[in-house]
Amino acid sequence: MNNKRIMQKILLYIAVIVLLIYIISPFLWLIIMSISSSTDLSTKPLNWLPKKIDLSSYKELLHMGKNTHGESFLFGLRNSFITAITTVFISLLVTFPAAWVFSRYPNKRNIILKIAIVTFMLPPVAYALPIYKTLSTIGWLDNSFALAFVYCTLVMPFCAWLTKENMDAIPFELEESAIIDGAGLFTRLFKIVLPLMMPAIGTVALLALLMSWDEYFYAMLFTNSNNAITLPVVIANLASGRQANYGLIATGGVIAAAPPVIIGLLLQKSLISGLTAGGVKG
Repeated sequence: MNNKRIMQKILLYIAVIVLLIYIISPFLWLIIMSISSSTDLSTKPLNWLPKKIDLSSYKELLHMGKNTHGESFLFGLRNSFITAITTVFISLLVTFPAAWVFSRYPNKRNIILKIAIVTFMLPPVAYALPIYKTLSTIGWLDNSFALAFVYCTLVMPFCAWLTKENMDAIPFELEESAIIDGAGLFTRLFKIVLPLMMPAIGTVALLALLMSWDEYFYAMLFTNSNNAITLPVVIANLASGRQANYGLIATGGVIAAAPPVIIGLLLQKSLISGLTAGGVKG
Protein backbone atom coordinates (compact mmCIF):
# COMPACT_ATOMS: atom_id res chain seq x y z
CA MET A 1 0.00 0.00 0.00
CA ASN A 2 2.81 2.38 0.85
CA ASN A 3 4.60 1.52 -2.38
CA LYS A 4 1.41 2.24 -4.30
CA ARG A 5 1.06 5.66 -2.68
CA ILE A 6 4.71 6.45 -3.35
CA MET A 7 4.28 5.49 -7.00
CA GLN A 8 1.15 7.67 -7.25
CA LYS A 9 3.03 10.65 -5.82
CA ILE A 10 5.95 10.09 -8.19
CA LEU A 11 3.61 9.96 -11.20
CA LEU A 12 1.81 13.06 -9.92
CA TYR A 13 5.04 15.03 -9.58
CA ILE A 14 6.21 13.86 -13.00
CA ALA A 15 2.93 15.06 -14.52
CA VAL A 16 3.27 18.44 -12.78
CA ILE A 17 6.88 18.85 -13.97
CA VAL A 18 5.96 17.92 -17.56
CA LEU A 19 3.06 20.38 -17.51
CA LEU A 20 5.29 23.10 -16.05
CA ILE A 21 7.93 22.57 -18.73
CA TYR A 22 5.25 22.54 -21.44
CA ILE A 23 3.81 25.87 -20.23
CA ILE A 24 7.02 27.73 -19.38
CA SER A 25 9.40 26.54 -22.10
CA PRO A 26 7.90 28.62 -24.99
CA PHE A 27 8.07 31.83 -22.96
CA LEU A 28 11.54 30.96 -21.67
CA TRP A 29 12.72 30.40 -25.24
CA LEU A 30 11.15 33.73 -26.21
CA ILE A 31 13.24 35.46 -23.52
CA ILE A 32 16.40 33.67 -24.68
CA MET A 33 15.73 34.77 -28.27
CA SER A 34 15.21 38.37 -27.16
CA ILE A 35 18.68 38.55 -25.59
CA SER A 36 20.46 36.65 -28.38
CA SER A 37 22.29 38.23 -31.29
CA SER A 38 21.17 37.62 -34.87
CA THR A 39 24.30 35.50 -35.34
CA ASP A 40 23.32 33.15 -32.51
CA LEU A 41 19.79 32.84 -33.89
CA SER A 42 20.92 32.03 -37.43
CA THR A 43 23.77 29.64 -36.56
CA LYS A 44 23.42 25.99 -37.57
CA PRO A 45 23.25 24.00 -35.39
CA LEU A 46 21.28 26.44 -33.25
CA ASN A 47 22.87 27.87 -30.09
CA TRP A 48 20.31 27.24 -27.36
CA LEU A 49 22.08 29.69 -25.08
CA PRO A 50 23.56 32.97 -26.37
CA LYS A 51 27.33 33.31 -26.27
CA LYS A 52 26.85 36.91 -25.18
CA ILE A 53 23.78 38.71 -23.88
CA ASP A 54 22.60 41.22 -26.49
CA LEU A 55 20.08 43.87 -25.39
CA SER A 56 20.13 45.82 -28.64
CA SER A 57 16.59 44.65 -29.53
CA TYR A 58 15.23 46.13 -26.30
CA LYS A 59 17.03 49.41 -26.97
CA GLU A 60 15.64 49.53 -30.50
CA LEU A 61 12.03 48.91 -29.48
CA LEU A 62 12.08 51.22 -26.46
CA HIS A 63 13.72 54.13 -28.29
CA MET A 64 11.30 56.75 -29.63
CA GLY A 65 12.96 57.67 -32.92
CA LYS A 66 11.09 59.05 -35.90
CA ASN A 67 10.07 56.39 -38.45
CA THR A 68 11.68 53.60 -36.43
CA HIS A 69 10.48 50.30 -35.02
CA GLY A 70 10.61 51.88 -31.57
CA GLU A 71 8.20 54.63 -32.54
CA SER A 72 5.49 52.27 -33.81
CA PHE A 73 6.07 49.86 -30.90
CA LEU A 74 5.72 52.51 -28.19
CA PHE A 75 2.64 53.97 -29.87
CA GLY A 76 1.24 50.43 -30.04
CA LEU A 77 1.99 49.93 -26.35
CA ARG A 78 0.18 53.15 -25.49
CA ASN A 79 -2.79 52.30 -27.70
CA SER A 80 -3.06 48.78 -26.26
CA PHE A 81 -3.24 50.21 -22.73
CA ILE A 82 -5.92 52.73 -23.73
CA THR A 83 -7.98 50.15 -25.59
CA ALA A 84 -7.70 47.45 -22.91
CA ILE A 85 -8.47 49.76 -19.96
CA THR A 86 -11.44 51.31 -21.80
CA THR A 87 -12.77 47.84 -22.64
CA VAL A 88 -12.46 46.72 -19.01
CA PHE A 89 -14.15 49.87 -17.70
CA ILE A 90 -17.12 49.64 -20.09
CA SER A 91 -17.47 45.89 -19.55
CA LEU A 92 -17.60 46.20 -15.75
CA LEU A 93 -19.95 49.19 -15.95
CA VAL A 94 -22.45 47.21 -18.04
CA THR A 95 -22.06 43.58 -16.96
CA PHE A 96 -22.40 44.09 -13.19
CA PRO A 97 -25.93 45.59 -13.21
CA ALA A 98 -26.93 43.35 -16.14
CA ALA A 99 -25.79 40.25 -14.24
CA TRP A 100 -27.80 41.40 -11.21
CA VAL A 101 -30.96 41.59 -13.33
CA PHE A 102 -30.32 38.16 -14.88
CA SER A 103 -29.63 36.64 -11.45
CA ARG A 104 -32.47 38.18 -9.43
CA TYR A 105 -35.10 38.12 -12.19
CA PRO A 106 -34.38 34.94 -14.20
CA ASN A 107 -37.16 33.31 -16.23
CA LYS A 108 -37.61 34.91 -19.66
CA ARG A 109 -34.89 37.52 -19.21
CA ASN A 110 -32.22 34.82 -19.34
CA ILE A 111 -33.12 34.26 -22.99
CA ILE A 112 -31.28 37.52 -23.67
CA LEU A 113 -28.20 36.16 -21.91
CA LYS A 114 -28.39 32.91 -23.88
CA ILE A 115 -28.62 34.84 -27.15
CA ALA A 116 -25.59 36.91 -26.09
CA ILE A 117 -23.62 33.73 -25.36
CA VAL A 118 -24.51 32.42 -28.83
CA THR A 119 -23.13 35.61 -30.39
CA PHE A 120 -19.98 35.12 -28.30
CA MET A 121 -19.51 31.67 -29.88
CA LEU A 122 -19.63 33.01 -33.44
CA PRO A 123 -16.28 33.79 -35.15
CA PRO A 124 -15.29 37.48 -35.21
CA VAL A 125 -15.06 37.42 -39.01
CA ALA A 126 -18.87 37.11 -39.10
CA TYR A 127 -19.17 40.65 -37.72
CA ALA A 128 -16.23 42.20 -39.55
CA LEU A 129 -18.10 43.68 -42.52
CA PRO A 130 -21.09 45.26 -40.68
CA ILE A 131 -18.81 46.67 -37.96
CA TYR A 132 -16.41 48.06 -40.56
CA LYS A 133 -19.24 49.75 -42.46
CA THR A 134 -20.65 51.20 -39.24
CA LEU A 135 -17.30 52.60 -38.08
CA SER A 136 -16.56 53.94 -41.56
CA THR A 137 -19.95 55.68 -41.76
CA ILE A 138 -19.58 57.49 -38.43
CA GLY A 139 -15.87 58.22 -38.97
CA TRP A 140 -14.59 56.04 -36.13
CA LEU A 141 -12.00 53.99 -38.00
CA ASP A 142 -8.47 54.11 -36.62
CA ASN A 143 -9.65 55.14 -33.16
CA SER A 144 -8.64 53.46 -29.88
CA PHE A 145 -11.94 54.15 -28.12
CA ALA A 146 -13.95 52.87 -31.09
CA LEU A 147 -11.82 49.71 -31.06
CA ALA A 148 -12.59 49.32 -27.34
CA PHE A 149 -16.33 49.47 -28.09
CA VAL A 150 -15.83 46.78 -30.73
CA TYR A 151 -13.95 44.60 -28.23
CA CYS A 152 -16.89 44.92 -25.85
CA THR A 153 -18.96 42.87 -28.32
CA LEU A 154 -16.47 40.04 -27.71
CA VAL A 155 -16.01 40.51 -23.98
CA MET A 156 -19.42 41.41 -22.55
CA PRO A 157 -21.41 38.20 -23.20
CA PHE A 158 -18.87 35.98 -21.45
CA CYS A 159 -18.30 38.49 -18.63
CA ALA A 160 -22.05 38.88 -18.04
CA TRP A 161 -22.50 35.12 -17.87
CA LEU A 162 -19.56 34.63 -15.48
CA THR A 163 -20.71 37.51 -13.24
CA LYS A 164 -24.26 36.16 -13.18
CA GLU A 165 -23.08 32.66 -12.21
CA ASN A 166 -21.15 34.10 -9.26
CA MET A 167 -24.03 36.38 -8.25
CA ASP A 168 -26.38 33.37 -8.10
CA ALA A 169 -24.28 32.09 -5.17
CA ILE A 170 -25.08 35.21 -3.10
CA PRO A 171 -28.31 34.64 -1.09
CA PHE A 172 -31.07 37.12 -1.93
CA GLU A 173 -31.99 37.09 1.77
CA LEU A 174 -29.11 39.51 2.36
CA GLU A 175 -30.77 42.02 0.09
CA GLU A 176 -34.18 41.35 1.59
CA SER A 177 -32.80 42.23 5.03
CA ALA A 178 -31.47 45.50 3.61
CA ILE A 179 -34.86 46.23 2.01
CA ILE A 180 -36.53 45.82 5.40
CA ASP A 181 -34.02 48.36 6.79
CA GLY A 182 -35.03 50.79 4.05
CA ALA A 183 -32.07 50.35 1.67
CA GLY A 184 -32.62 51.38 -1.92
CA LEU A 185 -31.49 49.59 -5.07
CA PHE A 186 -28.11 51.32 -5.40
CA THR A 187 -27.37 50.82 -1.68
CA ARG A 188 -28.02 47.08 -2.06
CA LEU A 189 -25.94 46.86 -5.22
CA PHE A 190 -22.88 48.78 -4.09
CA LYS A 191 -22.82 48.15 -0.33
CA ILE A 192 -24.01 44.55 -0.11
CA VAL A 193 -23.63 42.76 -3.43
CA LEU A 194 -20.52 44.46 -4.82
CA PRO A 195 -18.19 43.71 -1.83
CA LEU A 196 -19.16 40.03 -2.02
CA MET A 197 -18.58 40.05 -5.77
CA MET A 198 -15.06 41.46 -5.72
CA PRO A 199 -13.32 38.13 -6.56
CA ALA A 200 -15.64 37.69 -9.54
CA ILE A 201 -15.20 41.33 -10.58
CA GLY A 202 -11.43 40.86 -10.48
CA THR A 203 -11.75 37.74 -12.63
CA VAL A 204 -13.99 39.48 -15.15
CA ALA A 205 -11.64 42.47 -15.30
CA LEU A 206 -8.62 40.23 -15.88
CA LEU A 207 -10.32 38.19 -18.61
CA ALA A 208 -11.57 41.34 -20.34
CA LEU A 209 -8.07 42.78 -20.17
CA LEU A 210 -6.47 39.65 -21.64
CA MET A 211 -9.03 39.30 -24.43
CA SER A 212 -8.68 42.93 -25.51
CA TRP A 213 -4.89 43.02 -25.05
CA ASP A 214 -4.25 39.98 -27.24
CA GLU A 215 -6.90 40.56 -29.92
CA TYR A 216 -5.44 40.85 -33.42
CA PHE A 217 -8.12 40.42 -36.07
CA TYR A 218 -10.25 43.51 -35.38
CA ALA A 219 -7.19 45.62 -34.60
CA MET A 220 -5.70 44.71 -37.98
CA LEU A 221 -8.93 45.59 -39.83
CA PHE A 222 -9.92 48.79 -38.05
CA THR A 223 -6.56 50.51 -37.39
CA ASN A 224 -3.86 51.63 -39.79
CA SER A 225 -1.70 54.26 -38.08
CA ASN A 226 0.06 55.10 -34.84
CA ASN A 227 -3.16 56.74 -33.64
CA ALA A 228 -4.76 53.40 -32.75
CA ILE A 229 -2.61 50.46 -33.88
CA THR A 230 -2.12 47.92 -31.07
CA LEU A 231 0.79 45.70 -30.04
CA PRO A 232 -0.35 42.46 -31.75
CA VAL A 233 -0.48 44.28 -35.09
CA VAL A 234 2.86 46.01 -34.48
CA ILE A 235 4.55 42.70 -33.66
CA ALA A 236 3.00 41.08 -36.73
CA ASN A 237 4.35 43.94 -38.85
CA LEU A 238 7.85 43.24 -37.53
CA ALA A 239 7.64 39.85 -39.24
CA SER A 240 6.27 41.17 -42.52
CA GLY A 241 9.55 42.34 -44.06
CA ARG A 242 11.69 40.48 -46.54
CA GLN A 243 13.98 39.29 -43.77
CA ALA A 244 12.43 38.86 -40.33
CA ASN A 245 14.44 39.96 -37.31
CA TYR A 246 13.62 37.12 -34.91
CA GLY A 247 15.32 38.80 -31.96
CA LEU A 248 13.21 41.94 -32.46
CA ILE A 249 10.00 39.91 -32.77
CA ALA A 250 10.85 37.93 -29.62
CA THR A 251 11.61 41.13 -27.72
CA GLY A 252 8.27 42.58 -28.74
CA GLY A 253 6.58 39.40 -27.52
CA VAL A 254 8.34 39.55 -24.14
CA ILE A 255 7.43 43.20 -23.56
CA ALA A 256 3.86 42.67 -24.72
CA ALA A 257 3.44 39.65 -22.44
CA ALA A 258 4.84 41.39 -19.35
CA PRO A 259 1.78 43.50 -18.31
CA PRO A 260 -0.78 40.62 -18.48
CA VAL A 261 1.61 38.26 -16.69
CA ILE A 262 2.24 40.76 -13.88
CA ILE A 263 -1.46 41.58 -13.50
CA GLY A 264 -2.33 37.88 -13.61
CA LEU A 265 0.12 37.11 -10.81
CA LEU A 266 -1.25 39.97 -8.70
CA LEU A 267 -4.87 38.85 -9.26
CA GLN A 268 -4.18 35.11 -9.10
CA LYS A 269 -6.23 34.48 -5.94
CA SER A 270 -9.08 36.59 -7.27
CA LEU A 271 -9.02 34.71 -10.57
CA ILE A 272 -9.19 31.27 -8.93
CA SER A 273 -11.92 32.20 -6.43
CA GLY A 274 -13.90 34.06 -9.09
CA LEU A 275 -13.89 31.10 -11.47
CA THR A 276 -14.89 28.59 -8.77
CA ALA A 277 -17.28 30.65 -6.62
CA GLY A 278 -20.28 30.04 -8.84
CA GLY A 279 -19.54 26.35 -9.27
CA VAL A 280 -21.09 25.26 -5.95
CA LYS A 281 -24.42 26.57 -4.77
CA GLY A 282 -25.68 25.90 -1.31
